[in-house]
Amino acid sequence: MKTSMSIIIVFFVTFLVISASSLNPEETCIQRDIDRSQPPSFSLEPKKSMMDTLCRDMARFVMFSVRITGKFPSRYVKAMCNVFGNDEKKVKEYVLKRWLGGSKFVSSLSCSFH
Repeated sequence: MKTSMSIIIVFFVTFLVISASSLNPEETCIQRDIDRSQPPSFSLEPKKSMMDTLCRDMARFVMFSVRITGKFPSRYVKAMCNVFGNDEKKVKEYVLKRWLGGSKFVSSLSCSFH
């Protein structure tokens, strides 16, 4: 009984992750980050999910890449542009608000190249 229940839960979680990731992983994480900045609901604090782990690891990769190259990875810039509808002003505001030291990188961000 426990095995079949575990299998059902795994399939359900897999379905949720796949349906939540209709965007690419970077876009999904950016959208989750934006959603978290909204006022919290009155529900209980949800447990950490696989998507939280994926987003944390993606953010680490981006930070590591920024430290080495001095700029955001082009795939991440493209994802930010997609999330914000190619509005460079919103992309730059997001970088200034969410990324420590983002003011150094804002001038080099452009949605026109992606």
